[in-house]
Amino acid sequence: MIVLLLILAHLIADFYFQTEKMVKEKRKYLILHLFHHAAMIVISLSILFFIQGEYFFNEVVIPSALLVLSHGLIDFLKVALQQKSIRWTKRNTWNLGLFVGDQVLHILTILTVCYFAFRIDLYEVFHQLLITMKLAEGVRIELGLVNTLLFLLIMFILCTTVTGHFIRIMLGSLTKHISLFEGKYTLRDLAVSPNSEKNMSEEYTYMVMKHQDLSRGKVIGYLERLLVVALILMGSFHAVGFIVAAKSLTRFKQMDDRDWAEYFLLGTLTSFLLAIIYGVILKLVLFG
Repeated sequence: MIVLLLILAHLIADFYFQTEKMVKEKRKYLILHLFHHAAMIVISLSILFFIQGEYFFNEVVIPSALLVLSHGLIDFLKVALQQKSIRWTKRNTWNLGLFVGDQVLHILTILTVCYFAFRIDLYEVFHQLLITMKLAEGVRIELGLVNTLLFLLIMFILCTTVTGHFIRIMLGSLTKHISLFEGKYTLRDLAVSPNSEKNMSEEYTYMVMKHQDLSRGKVIGYLERLLVVALILMGSFHAVGFIVAAKSLTRFKQMDDRDWAEYFLLGTLTSFLLAIIYGVILKLVLFG
């Protein structure tokens, strides 16, 4: 319960309390970001303390201080490494690696603090994880109502916000052509000959642009991944293909643009792949 609660607190502080402006100017807003984390961690551990705690200083103050301090060090290191990659041609790949590494280090820090502060048997946790994934033999321990709810909330955040952020970093910034392309329209200038016959003399092609609200695409991504997860839980694997086809049909005309098509397919296939993985994990944990 402690591990899941702290992971949930970390995800909420990192992906909901942190605005786009704070992400872009991480160094400037680092103190505010750490305050958000400290508040979430203290509230989470305080709730746990009032339920089953004994020593407030050892079970709330010290773990909170260690987690906030380690979080600050990891974020400071990430900012420093990002600054060095400003002029790199493959900056998106580097930033994606930093994002994944940053989250992995935060989770490892949470596990380490749980091991020393709360005497959590990490070997048993890992062994139970292998049993749940059917990679090892043993007696499976039921999660219980509270742990199940915490796990579902964590998976919901991973499936929506975290995955959306992951895909956005992987694809990089949209160019104006890719993000605003709506279609090509051709106008023909007709010349009239002396015998009153019309002949095409010149052809002008214009690129028509239209403002696109990227927040709608984000919501669509959230919904499609949640729908895929629901279909996996119901065992309707074949229905996932229909969702991919339906999404592609809505963008059929834009597929003529090769750059946009590659961008669209990469983002869509990554989104569906991760959603399928989440669905399989949920199915194994909830239903065995």
